[in-house]
Amino acid sequence: MKKPLFLFLFIYLGTAFFAAQKKADLSKNKANSLIYEQPDEAIAIASKLLTTEKKVDDMADLYMIISNAYIAKKNNDSSFFYNLKAKNLIAKTNLTSTKLKILNSIAVQYQQMELYEEALKILDEAQVTTDKLSDKIPLFFYNTAFINNTRGIIYRNQANSNLALQKLKMAVENFKKLPLDKKNAANLSIAYHNMASCYLDLSQLQQALTYFAEAKNYAQKYDDAILIAYNLKGEGEVFFLTNQHSEALKALYLAEKRAEPFSDLVLNSEIYNLLANTNLAINNIQQFQYYNQKYAQILKILENDELKSFNRYANAQDLDQKAIAEKIKKQFNLYNWLTIILTIFLVGFLIKKILNLRKNNYRRKRIIENLTIIEKVE
Repeated sequence: MKKPLFLFLFIYLGTAFFAAQKKADLSKNKANSLIYEQPDEAIAIASKLLTTEKKVDDMADLYMIISNAYIAKKNNDSSFFYNLKAKNLIAKTNLTSTKLKILNSIAVQYQQMELYEEALKILDEAQVTTDKLSDKIPLFFYNTAFINNTRGIIYRNQANSNLALQKLKMAVENFKKLPLDKKNAANLSIAYHNMASCYLDLSQLQQALTYFAEAKNYAQKYDDAILIAYNLKGEGEVFFLTNQHSEALKALYLAEKRAEPFSDLVLNSEIYNLLANTNLAINNIQQFQYYNQKYAQILKILENDELKSFNRYANAQDLDQKAIAEKIKKQFNLYNWLTIILTIFLVGFLIKKILNLRKNNYRRKRIIENLTIIEKVE
């Protein structure tokens, strides 16, 4: 009777475990899908899952979901906090995919904070890891595209739009080797948006408009409202620069509406700034003052957030330096002890050799004395 009861309990507990795991996986997938559309909901789901999660790779995934959701909200300080938590797990994971996710997330974080040299170092590390993969698998295509897309953004921000375009074209080429699902449509939209921004920087406005339209087209495939808003804002900027003010206002008001649910501070600041300037250009002073004030309010928030992020980065760097110093100190102490032990051993060895030598000399001396006595007797 005990055996069937034990078997029943084993099956029941096993079924309960797999059901709980399946529920957790579904919740994680849901949080991941809400990062850009409902970042607050994504953060809430991932935070709840973290209270019970014990697996290193799943913990890292959850930290990155929260970090990316904060990036979507343009809250760099909170995003960086969770990225540091994920970074601490790199040494504990054996999965290449998890390591690459963490490195990519940290690289984007540094790029957002305009710490470009740090970002490029992380991207170099991610590239080395990616190059070890087979060049025929989706993970290779995705990471090659992601690394080049991030490099493109950095080079554009460093006022090297031509080099940025080269990297962004490589990103598009690799993203197009993957199935066109919601995630990849978003990636292609982002890459095309960045290309359009490069052409805008180069004052090639027609090219910029073409690529903003292409980016918007990919965003519309899955009705990705936030990316649609970004590209409407881009189109609005081109229209403003070409003095097509009515077209600019039409695109920008629509962008404002699409962006409203997301609390994306950077996007909102850019939309408000363009709306203020466009209304000023047509002498609509009331609307200019309204949007200029909203723009100034967001700038203040962004500046405070940026200061917090740099303080956290500085603290993290300080902790890294302290850890390195402590490690060196421990190694130095170890070397000191090894030197002392080795010295004691060598001194002991030398003393033993000297004593043995003296002992042998004494024996030889006694033997010679005895032989001398024998010779005299004879």
